[in-house]
Amino acid sequence: MVTSTQFLASLAVLSSAVSASIYAPYNVRNQGVPAGQLKNVSGIEMYISYPPNANTSTRALLYVSDIFGVPLLQNKLLADSLAANDYLVVMPDLFAGDAISVEEQEAGLNLTDWRALHPSSEIDRIINTTLAALKADFGVEKVGGLGYCFGGKYVPRFLKNGGLDLGFIAHPSNLQEAEIGGIENPISIAAGTLDNSFNATAKFRAEEILKINNVTFQSNLYYGAPHGFAVRVNQSVPLQAYAKQASFVQAVTWFDAWL
Repeated sequence: MVTSTQFLASLAVLSSAVSASIYAPYNVRNQGVPAGQLKNVSGIEMYISYPPNANTSTRALLYVSDIFGVPLLQNKLLADSLAANDYLVVMPDLFAGDAISVEEQEAGLNLTDWRALHPSSEIDRIINTTLAALKADFGVEKVGGLGYCFGGKYVPRFLKNGGLDLGFIAHPSNLQEAEIGGIENPISIAAGTLDNSFNATAKFRAEEILKINNVTFQSNLYYGAPHGFAVRVNQSVPLQAYAKQASFVQAVTWFDAWL
């Protein structure tokens, strides 16, 4: 019989192996110096990461971030990791320089007051402006969207004709059933069993809605994965390290197949 200690040790080895060998082209970076650039496009500050040996692509990924936004190192490294798989990746500053820091969140900042400063109408405007710029200024033909936490609410809103061609969301916050019901284009979902914002029950309900509406979808549930696992994890916890790497592979293979 395999003990829980042996299982976790094996999982740690597997996580390293996944990162180092089998999915080497799909390796997510967890440390280092960001490779992208900050640019002002159409009046919006954006972090732009380019595919290898190129400064454009006909395929782009719109990275709709969590509340920590562009300043968070892990967000920039994740964008770079996606770009390394031959995508132009653009992460707009959704909060006009007012992203939350990890320290502020841990200190108990009132997120209700902060969210009121960044209403859905403004986030929608920024996403629409970014989509228009990708096609007009970068020559992009197809755009996939990734939404993490805060951003996981917004990618579904644009998964229809004239918006995003397909999407991926991980541990979304405040995602409403009506927003899931409005999805028309393919979507991939990553959920964690320890995420109070979007748990196994919420994932199942989303699947039911997507099936009723005949929407192409794929979803994974990661055991032991807390809220935020696709972006920020404790790398010393095997279940979390595996969930981050595996959800990254989930996203990249999804876009490779459909975009």
